[in-house]
Amino acid sequence: MLVTLDARCRGSEHVKSGKPLQDYSCSTIDSRKTYAYALVADGHGGEKYFRSAEGSRFAVLCTVDALNKVLKELISYIKKNDLPVIDKTLKNLCSRILLLWREKVKSHFSENPLTDEEEKICEELKLKLPLAEEKIFSLYGSTLLASVYFEHYGFWFSLQIGDGKTVIIKKDNSVFYPIPEDDDMGFGVTASLCGKNALEKFRYNFGFENLNGIFVMSDGLADSFDTQKLPNFLMSIRDNALLDCEKTKSELNEYLPKLSEKGSGDDISIAGIFAKENEK
Repeated sequence: MLVTLDARCRGSEHVKSGKPLQDYSCSTIDSRKTYAYALVADGHGGEKYFRSAEGSRFAVLCTVDALNKVLKELISYIKKNDLPVIDKTLKNLCSRILLLWREKVKSHFSENPLTDEEEKICEELKLKLPLAEEKIFSLYGSTLLASVYFEHYGFWFSLQIGDGKTVIIKKDNSVFYPIPEDDDMGFGVTASLCGKNALEKFRYNFGFENLNGIFVMSDGLADSFDTQKLPNFLMSIRDNALLDCEKTKSELNEYLPKLSEKGSGDDISIAGIFAKENEK
């Protein structure tokens, strides 16, 4: 039996500067309880990304749409243990997500042209008007993390573009980080859905293994803990969620702003999938 949980909060520095919450997260289990997914997107906080709150929301919604279109096909390959085709399907999934996101951004921009205030920001940033297509994408810039777990088949996959962390909890409660670090990231630089080479910057991993849980989180959470303390925090969330998910989510929504204030100061978002032993 699977349990999912997601939460997010506006960062303390965003509150001070008047910036909106630019993260988005969601998690769910499909109606047939075949799989569960956890998604997080982190809109960029720089001045030129002034529509990134919409960009992160679009990233999550487009990922859900893309997943729903490929999962039935993917399950057939999982049953056959066809690793090369699974790998190819996940590559195509990344491409589909990116395409849907850019279509959504273009549609939203067409229906919601720049306001006078936004035009003023563009002028201050010396962005030539009317904006070229690639500059439109930048307004909505966002990272993305997604994990899906098929409990019945003992199969999982995770994909990511940009910063943040994916953490897997194994059956023995050891943890590992399935997504390799992007060597080009650091010092405030991250890959993004709005980048010219976005498709090349997707990283993903998958495996056949029964798990106790998967977490995805924005860098606002990951940067609020050192590497040694983060797993204990995640274990605590999982253990409490298995006892009472709604109460845990409520407590987490209350705690995250305090964590942001004493930690990264950034928006924080998290989503998780947890396996619960069937009660006899």
